[in-house]
Amino acid sequence: MVLQNKLDKDDVKTNNGTKERIEGDSVMNIDLTFSGNIASMKIDGILNSENAHILQEKLNEVMKSEATLLELDLFDCRNISSTGIGKILLFYKDFISKGGDIEVVRSSNSVYELFSMLKLNQLFTVNLG
Repeated sequence: MVLQNKLDKDDVKTNNGTKERIEGDSVMNIDLTFSGNIASMKIDGILNSENAHILQEKLNEVMKSEATLLELDLFDCRNISSTGIGKILLFYKDFISKGGDIEVVRSSNSVYELFSMLKLNQLFTVNLG
């Protein structure tokens, strides 16, 4: 069963994740699942300042859970704005203080290059593809 609630004229929330229209046909989708102490988050599309609040909501769910590892799948994420990077870094700081860790299990070329340029790969593991 798919639960749909009207959030805004272009936003749709489902039990599998959240989709938000950002411009035209461009959509960002976040799927979050839990298995034991592992949270897995898959982000598709473009993460920017207009939809970073959705990422924040999902990160809050992880923080409130018993998860000690967040696996990020960014293979289908085409770009992340500075706002998205900021949300991830603030989460990382809080998450490691409670004994957690982050691993990017897959990333697109553009996201891998961005994370490498910002030296985020020195904070946590970032895998390409």
